[in-house]
This record gives sequence, structure tokens and C-alpha cells, in this order.
Amino acid sequence: MGAEDFSHLACPNADCPDYGRRGAANLRPHGWSTKDKSVRCLRCTTCGQHFSERANTPLFGLRTSEQTLIAIARHLAEGVGCRATARLTGVTLNTVLRFTARFGKHAELFHDEMVRHVQPQQIQADEAWAFVGKKGQAL
Repeated sequence: MGAEDFSHLACPNADCPDYGRRGAANLRPHGWSTKDKSVRCLRCTTCGQHFSERANTPLFGLRTSEQTLIAIARHLAEGVGCRATARLTGVTLNTVLRFTARFGKHAELFHDEMVRHVQPQQIQADEAWAFVGKKGQAL
């Protein structure tokens, strides 16, 4: 069995010198975060912080299976309504609504972090057409 690859993850401790650095080779497996051993617990060798591999993701702290959560996200991305998504994935409507709010907040934070310091050189606005009429007045 080969070594596990954690290069796609980074230490979530803001005080760590390797905070946010993916591929820093500072993460080691340190047990499991879930009873079914589907989510790894990791330790940063730089700062000693222990954390779940789901830390800083919309999946952190959720008990619903990752496969079901991905199915929910796919249905919603395709425009399927929340009630239909709940029926198709076998979860309650409240689960879909909570996941939607959590996933949306995570996407908003990700967008805000990635789009910092963008200085557009040119902005092109689409044309907007509107018609305003007055009732009772002949043309």
C-alpha cells in the first residue's frame, strides 16, 4: 500500500507558517474523523495542529455521506428543485436546504478570496432595453 497523497490540502491554522500552502509536504495521517473511516484526521508537522481533511470545506461536520452530498450538489447545479432533489437523493428537504445554504456561503467566500485585486482594463456593458408605458394615454 503506497503513501497517501494530501498535497491538495493545506493546514487550516492561520498562525502556522504553512497555512494555506498546498503541497508543502507537512500533513500526516492521524487517525480518522468518522466512525466508518471515510474521512481522515490529519496533523500538520509544522505547527502540530490536528484537523479533519474536510476542514474549510462545505462538507465539514456533516454526517450525510459524501456520495449523497455530491448528488445533491449535482442535482441543484442542473436546476432540479430542492423538493425533487430531496426525493431523488433520499434525504429530507431540510437537509437539502441546509446544504444549499452552506454550499452557497462557501462558494461566496471562495469567490471573494479568489477575485481580490482584480483590476479590469476594460468593462463592456450589455445593452439593456426597457419599455415604459402609460395607461390611459393614446399614442
